[in-house]
Amino acid sequence: MVLVAHGSRRNKEETLVGTAWLAHRLSEFLGMMVTPAFLEALEPSPRDAVSHLLDQGVGMVVLQPLLLGEGQHLQEIRGVAQELSTCMGLQVLVGESLARHPYLASLVARRAQDLLAGQPNPQSLLIVKAFTRYQGGDLAWATDLAFRVAHILGDGCVVAIAQSGKGPPRVQDVGQALLSTAETLAVLPCVLFGGKTWEEIANAVAELRSRYGEKRILMGEAIGPCDEVVAMLAQRVGEVLLGCPR
Repeated sequence: MVLVAHGSRRNKEETLVGTAWLAHRLSEFLGMMVTPAFLEALEPSPRDAVSHLLDQGVGMVVLQPLLLGEGQHLQEIRGVAQELSTCMGLQVLVGESLARHPYLASLVARRAQDLLAGQPNPQSLLIVKAFTRYQGGDLAWATDLAFRVAHILGDGCVVAIAQSGKGPPRVQDVGQALLSTAETLAVLPCVLFGGKTWEEIANAVAELRSRYGEKRILMGEAIGPCDEVVAMLAQRVGEVLLGCPR
């Protein structure tokens, strides 16, 4: 099995170490060989990772996306799988991303509750995904996530979504709308590792803080490698392997 991350030109060490940790824990959880790979900026590539597994005698490979979205990078992984299947003559299957996994909502909600604990009411939460132009911003899964997180948090917290960088919707614009009625705003980056996207969100939060000094504006960390992510990945791989010969 190959765990395929996007890769990062910034904060490379965190991405490498975090992806390797997740691959190791996933290997222990599933009892199979798991090797990490990256679409860009870092090595190995998915092709190199699959070649390594072939050298180990593997006859069928699962490419499991280490992605939170359903946009362009997921389509790239599916394209890689088709290419590898054709040129290497083996079965290459692709798992779903973590975007709509039910555990993700509970994980994000818990992070939000930790940030908002003891803060002034009324409260609001802004979930920020990585910017993409794919399918109008690849917002459907994030909108669904916000709905499920809002259900967990209850009526006392308004939940909205934004995209990093230039959006739309931009962090600055959605944050301004939320702060018109909220005393506390928690901003949660829905990204796995630090890097360019996290920095863009942090810059937008700094802009909001400079404009709304009287408000409480909090920012969470990247989701990072954790046992909850391992469990989500394992379930996605299990969905792919269901009914496949081992």
